[in-house]
Amino acid sequence: MYGNTGKILVVDVSRKNFKIIEKDEKYIKKFIGGALMCAALYEELIDGHDAIDPLGPENPIIFATGPMAGGKVCGATRVNIMSMAPESVGIYLSQAGGEFGPSIKHAGFDALAITGISEIPMILTITNDSVGFEDAGDLWGMDRVAAYKKIIHEMGNDYSVASIGPAGENLVRHANIMFEPDHYAGRGGLGAVLGSKRIKAIAVRGDQDVIFKDPHAVRSINHKGGQEFAENMKKSPRSFLGMLRRLGTFGLLELNRKTGNLPTRNFNSGSPDDPEFLQYKHDTIKSDIVGKINPCKNCFVACKKTSKANPEYSSLAEYESVAILGPNIGLENDLKTCLKACELCNRLGLDTISTGNIIAWLMDCFENKALDAESMGYSINFGDGEKIIKLIENIALRKDDLGNLLADGINRAVDKLGSKTKPYLRFVKGIGIPAHMPRKKPGIGFAYLHGPNPNDHMKLEHDWIASDPASLKKFNLNVKSAPDALDEAKIDIMKTTQAYFAAMDTLSLCLFVFGPGNVYTFEEIMGMLNAATGFELTFEDLMKIGERAIQLQRKLFLRLGGQDEKFLPFMEKKIPKGPSKGAKINKADFENARSHYYKVMGWDKNGQVLSKTLKRFEI
Repeated sequence: MYGNTGKILVVDVSRKNFKIIEKDEKYIKKFIGGALMCAALYEELIDGHDAIDPLGPENPIIFATGPMAGGKVCGATRVNIMSMAPESVGIYLSQAGGEFGPSIKHAGFDALAITGISEIPMILTITNDSVGFEDAGDLWGMDRVAAYKKIIHEMGNDYSVASIGPAGENLVRHANIMFEPDHYAGRGGLGAVLGSKRIKAIAVRGDQDVIFKDPHAVRSINHKGGQEFAENMKKSPRSFLGMLRRLGTFGLLELNRKTGNLPTRNFNSGSPDDPEFLQYKHDTIKSDIVGKINPCKNCFVACKKTSKANPEYSSLAEYESVAILGPNIGLENDLKTCLKACELCNRLGLDTISTGNIIAWLMDCFENKALDAESMGYSINFGDGEKIIKLIENIALRKDDLGNLLADGINRAVDKLGSKTKPYLRFVKGIGIPAHMPRKKPGIGFAYLHGPNPNDHMKLEHDWIASDPASLKKFNLNVKSAPDALDEAKIDIMKTTQAYFAAMDTLSLCLFVFGPGNVYTFEEIMGMLNAATGFELTFEDLMKIGERAIQLQRKLFLRLGGQDEKFLPFMEKKIPKGPSKGAKINKADFENARSHYYKVMGWDKNGQVLSKTLKRFEI
């Protein structure tokens, strides 16, 4: 077997034992890795359970990598993580970069699954096929950067480490998982799953080689991509990939401000009022904010950066974090507090997107008198930096009544504080909206409201592609839609790019490298994949694999209580000002799009996966 090992490590932390499940080539060819393997293993491990408590011992959490992980391929280091979502209902899939995925492969496994609940806080150690259960009592309560440094100091820096912060330990519903000190699986609350199992950290190390069928061909295509990338950087340094190389995703703040796609004050507009917005301009951030490149291993795009302004910070905050914990909570002109809030979330273990949406919701409620300062004994206004920092701490540490309430999830908070707060929610099934304006990007807005993975902005190409003939031609699409439209053509395009993105998640490949038109052509991707695995897959086969991943995840999502969100009323209100002034989603267009989407996906009128669809994808 090439690329994959055919071995799955399943650890039961209740009993402190483990087993290795071996899979044959037929299974590997069908499920490959990453997102699809996560779903297949999750379904296998919950067999016999009618209901799953996301914080219960029966809920597995699965980490899966792809066939090119550990093989020195640019962009092949990502790891997919799946579990029942404490933040929402149904399964949720999250991803992260770093070295954890390749380390799983070097230890000899395609995936790691963890079940049970430990009696004591622990570090789970995996060294090749040896598993250890170490007491982590001295790390419990420690922030993640401090805990990571202590683990590496005591165990050695050749371990890759996944860890949770105090928020995960305290079962905060939107707690996340950190990999090394600067990569995060943010969405769904999967950090609370590890917290419920009392796992402070997982440390993985291995020395097993990754064997490709034709390593020379893999190296050749990868090398060619690197050369072409370097040449393109010289020709077009201000292209999208050039911006990622120079500025990281931080550079997207200025680009999205100019187009009215930067969430501002609880998504009420798409651009701050300040026309200068100097703190986010590319020249300013290059000189004052963006530090050195800190890439995932073997990556030449190198979007990850250190912080020049705050060298002690774990990393430079990403676009999503800065947007949602910046302009969206009124910190347009207070970048110092915004970055402090991002770093605090990273150290305490909170998803920055949902945290920022919770804070923005509170602020909007107080501004519109849906909440009363006198009866609450508390208030918070847009831009109140001191209270923002305190509230983040209180949520992660469950310090007071409000922090404890918000830690239990937005839906519980609304139930407690009343229906008058609902109009100010920017959540889908309990999960905060990412930093792309749904009214500006209606295709993305539509996708936000549908599972699997509601409110995930990295599960399809954004609306721009719908009017780009060259990109549509590559996918053999003969339909076209306007960027601001939500019509049947947009849904057809969405379905196709969803399948492609799901395929890349199944291969555990970075979309900044392997996204459509970025570094490699579709032909080069297939050449590299087949050279690595020895398979003879066509691009059509790959797209079918991507759709199989979507359909299996959808099946699990619905089985475990997930459902699509109803149309959100705020999406029908026109954006009042800025570059995206007047943008909205018509409810009638949305309902028609949903009917068409269900039809082209092979689902019934209620969104249930049809039996013939399950049969077609052999799931």
